[in-house]
Amino acid sequence: MEVIKNEIGSYTISDKAFQDIAAICCNGIKNIYPTKKDSEFVSCKFNKNGDLLLDISIRVKQGVDIVKLCNKIQDEIKESILLMTGVECKKINIDIQGFETKK
Repeated sequence: MEVIKNEIGSYTISDKAFQDIAAICCNGIKNIYPTKKDSEFVSCKFNKNGDLLLDISIRVKQGVDIVKLCNKIQDEIKESILLMTGVECKKINIDIQGFETKK
């Protein structure tokens, strides 16, 4: 959970909110398949320095350029979280569990 303070007061953003933002980004990217339903394929944590870290578990469409796809996923999630929350995501780790042959 991230606590953000300003001159008027403070507000908190739950880990689930960060997970949801990442999951929504992933749902908009072609050729990836979450390994779990809803946003459960994304895990969120803050390290001892307060840095946001995400782990994402997906399957990808067979034949897709994995490096290019992972870079796109990381860029879109990082940008969306920053724009929506003002919090910079320090690490986005992607665990590719396998491949899908769906057409």
